[in-house]
Amino acid sequence: MNLRSAKIARLFQKEISMIIGRELTNSDIGFVTVTAVQFNKDMSLATVYVSIFGTDGAKAKSIIALNHAKGVVRHSLAGRVVLRHMPDIEFREDVQLNQIERTLNIIKKIEDGDKKVEK
Repeated sequence: MNLRSAKIARLFQKEISMIIGRELTNSDIGFVTVTAVQFNKDMSLATVYVSIFGTDGAKAKSIIALNHAKGVVRHSLAGRVVLRHMPDIEFREDVQLNQIERTLNIIKKIEDGDKKVEK
């Protein structure tokens, strides 16, 4: 990612977070944090990664609701960010945080097991 697209990605992350928090009223959208935005090579598609608090069912509902509202998000974003062409938006769950949490839990269980063996 070049410097320009990195700057735009950070700006999109900030603005989309504000739009989700202030303008979207769908009750299916749970507690959502925008963790990253990535563009394809020609910047025609912005993939927005979100971390969602809740059960797997609630997470799935939130992703569906966000993707359903992507037109509203894109329209609002066009009023805040000046670009020649506003990219399409796609929301995806950021599973990296879940993987880190699982790994830390496994390490903790191993450490707890080692402490029991030492006693």
